[in-house]
Amino acid sequence: MVILSMALLIGLLMFVQRLIYRRYWDTGLNMRLSFSANEAYEGERLELLEELTNAKPLPLPWVNAKFQLSRNLIFAGAENYKVSDYYYQNDLFSVGMYQRVTRKQDFVCGRRGYYSIRSMDLGSSSILINDKLIKHLPCNATLTVLPRPAPFSALEPAFRQLQGDIEIRRFTNLDPFSFRGLREYDPRDDFRLINFTATAKTGDLIVNVHSATSAQELVILLNVEPYSEYQSEHVIEDAIRIAASAAEHFGGMGLSVSLITNGRDISTAAEQQIPPGSGMIHVHRILENLARIDLPSGQRPMRELLEGIRDTEPTYFLISSNDDPGVYGAFQKMLANGLRARWVVPVPLTAAMRIAEDEFITRWDVRTIDKSTYFYPYDNH
Repeated sequence: MVILSMALLIGLLMFVQRLIYRRYWDTGLNMRLSFSANEAYEGERLELLEELTNAKPLPLPWVNAKFQLSRNLIFAGAENYKVSDYYYQNDLFSVGMYQRVTRKQDFVCGRRGYYSIRSMDLGSSSILINDKLIKHLPCNATLTVLPRPAPFSALEPAFRQLQGDIEIRRFTNLDPFSFRGLREYDPRDDFRLINFTATAKTGDLIVNVHSATSAQELVILLNVEPYSEYQSEHVIEDAIRIAASAAEHFGGMGLSVSLITNGRDISTAAEQQIPPGSGMIHVHRILENLARIDLPSGQRPMRELLEGIRDTEPTYFLISSNDDPGVYGAFQKMLANGLRARWVVPVPLTAAMRIAEDEFITRWDVRTIDKSTYFYPYDNH
């Protein structure tokens, strides 16, 4: 009789605790995910912060948190993850009554991009683990990883050519609305610059002096369209890093810089087009937009973008590993139409270009990297 009573009591307790956990296990249970920074550059280390809160008088012997992370965020202890395009992360917690548990996990920003965690699943059970309880939670953790600019030392020859083109325009394109002063006439001066009022007063030919035109602009033309053996993503990623380096270098000089690319935004799928601007805030905007380019979203042919360019004022900097006849023909047409343009072609170290280098076209060697990692330092490039 005693044994039967105990068995009934145990059964009743199991039933009651099961009902209590089924009804109240997720009351006051919340989890917050966040990154230790909103932005970082490729190769930088950050932390993923996990904060589990149990605000009720009911302990949870185990809570399993499950969510997805991009494989481009490289965590220590990767053996705990199932890797495909994402890390499928499972973290186990034990939380008592009215307790908060915080955990930090280090990772490396392996590749530029816009990363988000939009939802997670929390799983638990009763004390006797005779139920599986699931709660779906929304999340809003986001991180923008900016492209690490390619090293200036390797790009210096191409940048010097661009700078020379811009300097030529500086002295050949004057702003008629920006008056700086007067000086004596030089035989090389345009007759239209003569100030006849000052000439009449002095008896000598006097000309107006103007500032250079505000249209001294560098337009970065970035092509992320793959082609044949250059389809490897790390080649296109290098092209994006070159664009970042150009924006930082020329923007840092105070020049006006704009971006035209066939790369599409990861959220809106719109092509990334940044109008002319100057200053480091504008440069940062360009880097953010480069970070948000989503290669799997597809691209329209770069030839179409190049053929639509008509403005002869700016200097153009084409960055394209795709050197197919369509892109090459459109570039040659730009030069024939009087546009100042340079082209850098990122190419795998062992690959041959399909077009010949000349004064307007420069090769950039992309070194082979270990496919198990995505970020690699540029030392000894």
